[in-house]
Amino acid sequence: MDEREVEIITISVAARRCGLTPTTVRRYIRWGLVEAPLTEEDLITLRRIRRLRELGINLAGIEVILRMRRRIEELQEEIARLRAALEHGWE
Repeated sequence: MDEREVEIITISVAARRCGLTPTTVRRYIRWGLVEAPLTEEDLITLRRIRRLRELGINLAGIEVILRMRRRIEELQEEIARLRAALEHGWE
């Protein structure tokens, strides 16, 4: 599969692979925790959500945690770009 191609996963397959019910996956889509159509990356998020729920965190808390996690990843990518630019500029 080409790097730009993304495998689309049905709700029922995602639910089975993540140990959730299809209804639960639909609820998480409605809440905006994952987006349809689902991808492998969304399965990782669904598993994280399941684990956070097992720890007793409610959906509002999970939403905040996921948003913060995404922001941290964005900032890490920006730092990497800036480091590369600095290293390139020093040559």
